[in-house]
Amino acid sequence: MIIKILLSIAVILFSSLAIACEVNLPHHLVILGDTADYNQTITHKNCDQDILNEVSATLRSVEGKITSAQFSTILKLKNQLVHIHPELIQVQHLKHLIREQLHIPSGIQLRNLEAVNTPNYMAVAPGDRIEVQCIGCLFGQQQPININIVGFDGSEKSIIVKADFKKMVRAYRVSTFHPAFSELTVESLTEELIEAIPHTDLMTELETLKFYKLNKPVKAGELLRKSDLNAQNLVRAGTQTEVIIENSLLKLKTTGISRSNGTLGQFVEVFHPKKNKKYQGKVIDINKVLVEL
Repeated sequence: MIIKILLSIAVILFSSLAIACEVNLPHHLVILGDTADYNQTITHKNCDQDILNEVSATLRSVEGKITSAQFSTILKLKNQLVHIHPELIQVQHLKHLIREQLHIPSGIQLRNLEAVNTPNYMAVAPGDRIEVQCIGCLFGQQQPININIVGFDGSEKSIIVKADFKKMVRAYRVSTFHPAFSELTVESLTEELIEAIPHTDLMTELETLKFYKLNKPVKAGELLRKSDLNAQNLVRAGTQTEVIIENSLLKLKTTGISRSNGTLGQFVEVFHPKKNKKYQGKVIDINKVLVEL
């Protein structure tokens, strides 16, 4: 009786192993774009589409060198039992290679990558080197990126990938409700990077925030825009005003009486009664103007 039970268990185990899903992956895979379909490069046996979808999703989520056992463990956590070959796989993402090899200006990020006339991935032979080039890069939309695969034997192969870049700018989000005509403080704002969109008129600098007041109520969570603010008069007509006169060689200070009101950046006339002299200066602070010679 015991022998029959053991034989039954052995048959079940043998049957489960015989129908187990097996997946063969390239030794070195470079993911070019986000919409890669790996059906042409993944060979498999006894695998249904759900398993292949999980294998593809896992490939997109990993990077670097990963063992087949680690890959299988990730799939097991997704309730998929898969035997992976070979024992060691290397996965690279082009978006990271671009960041490493191109001198991308600060604030520029990749939005999207799409290979031209080729799948959004490529299998690379052992010993091959990948070089990323962008001739006259403007880091805009549909920017052609040259991907050169230099073989260990000196052979070369090139493909083109179109990249969409986006410019990120610093912006500030209001953390609490503020009524109209109230002042904002740095503590009530949260800094973040967002995509620069033309004509959004975002407030990007906090150094001059103290010179403005809100012109309307602003809800918590809204991005702060320049159109939400009214500049305060830093210089008022009839008040004593400091005048800074400077160029590349000298810097002088004097005082006078402002002839008009002025907000940050505006030009006002300041009259010095003792010298009977007029100055045209740009408002730079409270009761302070700058005259550049």
